[in-house]
Amino acid sequence: MMLIGTQAFAQFVPGAGYFFASEKAGTSDPVAHHGFYLGASYNIPIVAGLGVAPGLYVDMLAYGKSTANGGSYANYYVSGNYREFALNIPINVNYKLNLGHNAALVAYAGPTFQVGLASTTTVTGEVNILGIKLNDGSKFDHYNSDNGDRNRFNMSVGAGLGFEVGDILFTVGYDRSLLNYAKSDRYTAARNMVKAGINFAF
Repeated sequence: MMLIGTQAFAQFVPGAGYFFASEKAGTSDPVAHHGFYLGASYNIPIVAGLGVAPGLYVDMLAYGKSTANGGSYANYYVSGNYREFALNIPINVNYKLNLGHNAALVAYAGPTFQVGLASTTTVTGEVNILGIKLNDGSKFDHYNSDNGDRNRFNMSVGAGLGFEVGDILFTVGYDRSLLNYAKSDRYTAARNMVKAGINFAF
């Protein structure tokens, strides 16, 4: 009977949002990444405003960098565009404080398990010699088992706050990776993320 009652008040919560990630590898300066996420969670109430919400989300993250140099005789331009797609499974414990007038504050925290789907950098180089352009492009797979430099599996822990009005929930949160993104034993790569999203509680 308790299980039936809990399921009756469970909520399906789809949502989407933007995130900013700062990634630091070894002793190099942090690199800024931007991305979007889309997915849903299933909030199961436990008791007195306390609940647990497992979810399933897909992240898309991007980063680009370019360099250029040259003179009157020749010049070059090189750009690299990084793209990452990942499947994230958060399991958050949350607490809702009703404010009245169909509004509430929500706090949540918990781990997120990540499985990388694709991680590639496309490098394009352009060389201009006496007005003649020579173009070249290649793609590097960071998850490649032979020469890849990133781990496909990761785990992070995070927390956040939300403001619910009617069926709409606005959230902002912070996540920090716990495992090493880099395959190398000589250095570590860690990522910090700030997220902001909009969700719909049905």
